[in-house]
Amino acid sequence: MFESSTSLLDNLKGKAVEFNLKPPERLWLVGIAGAVGLVVLVVAGYLVWQSFQVDEAKPKEAQKPELPRMANLPPKREAIPPPPPPSYTPDAPALEKARKALREGITPEAALALANSLPQSAERADAAFLLLEFAADSGNAEAALAVAHYYDPTDKAPSGTIRKNPETAYGWYTEALTGGQETAQPRLARLRSWVEEQANQGSYEARELLNTWR
Repeated sequence: MFESSTSLLDNLKGKAVEFNLKPPERLWLVGIAGAVGLVVLVVAGYLVWQSFQVDEAKPKEAQKPELPRMANLPPKREAIPPPPPPSYTPDAPALEKARKALREGITPEAALALANSLPQSAERADAAFLLLEFAADSGNAEAALAVAHYYDPTDKAPSGTIRKNPETAYGWYTEALTGGQETAQPRLARLRSWVEEQANQGSYEARELLNTWR
């Protein structure tokens, strides 16, 4: 029985030795794979390092600040500049005279005559406008023609602090023409040419006015 146990032990030791031994070919493959992996890691690391070096060597361009979309657009040119601020006091003589006449009551014809007779002064245009607008609202065609001049952007006569408005000018010219003021016709034609020019430059308001022009 002792001999049987010894034989069995020797047999197991032999198998263990046989199991731990690896063929030379397998060892070579493992060695080659390890070497290749090491080379790949070295090459990849070198390439990454080189890319950083190239990026640092390039001169960096100054980055332009990102502007909002509206800031990138060219400044919008106003077709009609705002009127100048008044250069007179609120109680200027001509203004007080016009207000007094309107408060006390005056006919459209008398308002038109008073507007035309006001003396030259810084406030004359605004004072006359108060009287002319009253007369025009009352149906006076001559006053309507004069009010249209105030709003007409092609009219170069003094218009005080009244802002030019082609649509309003068109309305008053039409009123004056209906009331028999034939001189309103060439004024309307000149105003239409100006509006067409603004429409060609992209003005939405001008295109809308042309759509309603009779």
